[in-house]
Amino acid sequence: MNAIAGNYQDREIAAEWMSKSGYKVSPKSLFAACGGHNALAAIFLAAGLSGKSIIVDAITYNGVINLAGMLNITLIPCSIDDNGMIPEALREIGSTQQAAAIYLMPTIHNPLCFTMPLDRRLAIVEIAREFNLLLIDDDAYGFLESNAPLNFADLAPERAFYIYSFSKSIASGVKTSYIIVPPKWQSNIESALRLTASGSVSLFTGLISKLIQSDLIDRIIEEKRKEAVKRQAIVKEVFKSIPYISQPSSYHLWLPLPERSDIQKLEETLSEKGVDVVTSHAYRIEKNAKYSGIRIALGNVSDPGTIRKGLTIIAENRDL
Repeated sequence: MNAIAGNYQDREIAAEWMSKSGYKVSPKSLFAACGGHNALAAIFLAAGLSGKSIIVDAITYNGVINLAGMLNITLIPCSIDDNGMIPEALREIGSTQQAAAIYLMPTIHNPLCFTMPLDRRLAIVEIAREFNLLLIDDDAYGFLESNAPLNFADLAPERAFYIYSFSKSIASGVKTSYIIVPPKWQSNIESALRLTASGSVSLFTGLISKLIQSDLIDRIIEEKRKEAVKRQAIVKEVFKSIPYISQPSSYHLWLPLPERSDIQKLEETLSEKGVDVVTSHAYRIEKNAKYSGIRIALGNVSDPGTIRKGLTIIAENRDL
């Protein structure tokens, strides 16, 4: 098999590692890319989505917003609740607008931090089949959830792309990801990977295989989960009377804000006090104060005291 998307031995090792009971990943459907962004760009190109429309959460990952703009892809925002994309709203879009795909981050969403339950995922699969929509499951943070529901490639293998990136689970410098690709687009994905990054980096894919075979990668992931739990405990302590959205082992959280909030002023005030956050302005497709909030990252600072100080500053200034 062509080494553009990783040599076959590495793909066999990765496929076995990513398989679940009853849901076997085939090495033929697994392709190595140069990180999550490269994987997403390759999917957009392989599926011929340039010039078409993709349905996304009303608040979605800013990387997909920027990439869509460069590839002339129109993003259609779909209403969300605490469990993610609302099926009734998705069906309404499918019946009234010409869309080609749905982009989701269903497990520890970025930035909203929810994990979509299985029944919601099944409802979305049903609608995707009804309107012949592709599904793109971007699993950047799913490694932090030890009991994540089945991904969309498991639930709808004929139409779902799935991205697993190692830049978060191992280290930011390991620009490698795996893509599970439906059969119809497997030849196209190799061409897209060749054009966008000249193929995967064999040094990294080989390294990941060694980490998998030695069980070291699982130990690294488990240690990252444990550390995230410690940091979330600090959040719970500081934000004890403040509503927020997070997961027990997440390295980020979402702080909803009242619709009346002056988000730009809050961002500037926090920055002046030494705290950098990303606001809902960076993640929204259209202006809608209903989804106002800020994303707070916990992974960039190692000192617990500094994390507590930053969260305290946010708590004291959030009502601006």
